[in-house]
Amino acid sequence: MPSRIGDALRWHATYTPEKVAIISSEGEQTYARLWSRVRRLADSLTGIGVQPGDRVAVVMQNSSRYLELYQAAALLGVTVVPLNFRFVASEVEYVVNHSGASALVFDSQFIPMVQSLRDELLTVGKKYIVSDGPEGVGSYSYEDLVQSGREVEPEVPADLSTCYFQGYTSGTTGFPKGCVNPHREFADCLRRIATVYGITSDDREFVAAPLFHEAPALFALLQLFRGGTVIVSSDSTPANVFGMIDRNRATWAFMVPTMWASMVASEEIDRFDLGSLRMVISGGSPLLTHTKEALIKRLPNAGLNEFYGGTEVGLVTNLGPADQLRKVRSVGRPVIGMFVELRDENGHPVPQGEVGEIHIGGATLIREYFNNPQATASARSGSFFTLGDMGRFDEEGFLYIVDRKKDMIISGGENIYPNDIEDILYKHPAVNMAAVVGAPDPKWGEIVVAAVTLRPGQTVSESDLIAHCKASLSSFKVPKKIDFRDELPMSSFGKILRRDVRKSYWEKHDVQV
Repeated sequence: MPSRIGDALRWHATYTPEKVAIISSEGEQTYARLWSRVRRLADSLTGIGVQPGDRVAVVMQNSSRYLELYQAAALLGVTVVPLNFRFVASEVEYVVNHSGASALVFDSQFIPMVQSLRDELLTVGKKYIVSDGPEGVGSYSYEDLVQSGREVEPEVPADLSTCYFQGYTSGTTGFPKGCVNPHREFADCLRRIATVYGITSDDREFVAAPLFHEAPALFALLQLFRGGTVIVSSDSTPANVFGMIDRNRATWAFMVPTMWASMVASEEIDRFDLGSLRMVISGGSPLLTHTKEALIKRLPNAGLNEFYGGTEVGLVTNLGPADQLRKVRSVGRPVIGMFVELRDENGHPVPQGEVGEIHIGGATLIREYFNNPQATASARSGSFFTLGDMGRFDEEGFLYIVDRKKDMIISGGENIYPNDIEDILYKHPAVNMAAVVGAPDPKWGEIVVAAVTLRPGQTVSESDLIAHCKASLSSFKVPKKIDFRDELPMSSFGKILRRDVRKSYWEKHDVQV
């Protein structure tokens, strides 16, 4: 397979020009048409002053244009800085200014926010581009740029050492960090994932997970890299997801756990065939056991895979279909090219079965955190990189994520990992979601508390849930308090934000543990 992402697109457009590359609400695009639009867009971006090595920030919902922009950036040697479309103005301002983005591409629904920030986005200048609307005051029209551009390729091929994807990680504290992922490492990751999951030109991927996240972007770009078809949608309602999968005969799909949970809980799931799916993939956080079991039961012919990875490191481990019910809470074993070591606080490897901080080596993606040498140095240890997660290996070499290092609770000198307790809470039939955190306590430093939401129509008392935990947990791990809530704070990627739950207990205390 080619080294450059743009070379792959060119090859498919040359030798399979009539093959459908993208299906979206904008219709179908063949590889010939996609290649034409990408070259035109790249030429026009050059014409308005976007140069190789520049950064282009993007605030967009899923669409075929998002994939075109990724391809044009690869062709030009430009860095994509994708922004969460749920960001408020101050968050957009921070990422755009921190990255030094020289252009901003945005959907028309974000025009009011962008207009309010024009005096604050110091590096963008006049390069504002509306993706789905006409040219406005001080803004270019994306479609006008495509139509006015020439069908030419850049005179100089993209430099594989320059940054291609600069995603911003939310982190647990402080400002988000920009991950500098070079073009060469990104393309290598595409090839590696294709090998792990056996993706070919015959496959048709369905993607509804937001393309501003690296995993959905990697998977969609991988399918184009391999010459297959990407079916992309911004509508993640179960009826739309199932309908698009059936109508377009999708062969595989990636979604985050909360999306899969929504799918299997929907009454819509039995109205559709879904027989075209040969594989489904979940990642971002572990699937709840009842979601996993329901997914396997409903889609018995679609092999379920779960992976562990990150914006900094790409795909690290994978749990394949054969081990899903045998290794329920595992994230699998390291994939080809990746190495995982578990280390103690002194950097020494821990014995098998014991918990250690996960350090990742091999074909990682990140070169550095952008303009943040301190964070880069803190995360690196020789050729290995850590995301701050804690894990353990079982006797067969399967990795289990225990928790984030910063989420660990220390109560009376005991180290307590919230995941252990949440796993037990989720086994109670009334529990829908649970977040276990440490709350301040004058005697123990921290005590274990659980914030819980219940399934519709279910009731359970605090004492009953505590008794449920006591039956399976050591006494020091049992929650001292259960808080019932209507909802829990969630990230855009479907993770419960423990830090926000924890904050509600600590915000009035001067001492933070």
